Amino acid sequence: MVTLSVVVLVLFIASLATGHVSLPLIKTLMAAFGDDPGMLGLILVEIRLPRALLAIIVGGSLGLAGAALQGLLRNPLADPGVIGVSSSAGLGAVLVIYFGIAAEWELAVPIAAMTGAAIAVALLLGLAGRDAGPLTLILAGVAVNAFAGSQISRALKLAPSPYAGS
Repeated sequence: MVTLSVVVLVLFIASLATGHVSLPLIKTLMAAFGDDPGMLGLILVEIRLPRALLAIIVGGSLGLAGAALQGLLRNPLADPGVIGVSSSAGLGAVLVIYFGIAAEWELAVPIAAMTGAAIAVALLLGLAGRDAGPLTLILAGVAVNAFAGSQISRALKLAPSPYAGS
């Protein structure tokens, strides 16, 4: 645990120093927190520091979510693909692209993907029941995954081919 924390800290510091503009890190840190930050200090505080902090927060959140899912299903190999969440999110994105909504609104694909994932979770809970065990959740998830995968294949099969002549 300590070793991984040290590795994360070293990579965090390396991400602050890495970029299009090379920053001498110690000099930049002193300038950034001084009275006049200058251009290098602004690059560090306004661009690189938020990016590095966001990477740590997102990575930690994904790790915690994965550990929670593995603990819930009591399976060290469990992931969102096992319970059909990933394929349902893909189905939501494919449907938005298929019907042309994505061309009109740039947020349509991520919102449809999140909606598809949420519908998959609701469907999974509805199929498995209130007091479902890990095996029931996994089997219901496999059914949701198969259904979403088949609907993605169906939508792609019915989609007009960009290579076909009109």
